[in-house]
Amino acid sequence: MNKSDYNKTFGIFLKQKRTSKNWSQTDLASKLENNSQNISRIERGELTPTIFWIEKLATAFEIKTSQLISEFEDMREKSNK
Repeated sequence: MNKSDYNKTFGIFLKQKRTSKNWSQTDLASKLENNSQNISRIERGELTPTIFWIEKLATAFEIKTSQLISEFEDMREKSNK
């Protein structure tokens, strides 16, 4: 999987995670102390989140960073089958 595909897959994962909480992009951006344009760019696969972002996302979803990464990897593996 190349970087572009990886980013797009993470974007799909993030959108699913966000909408499962019934959060808008603005809601999530507020929790991250960022802006909704960056959330949108990540969800479209245009922006690669740094480990700092990953940690902040995990905190927003009230899970450990390792759990967020594990959930993403599980989704990615299922989409590759």
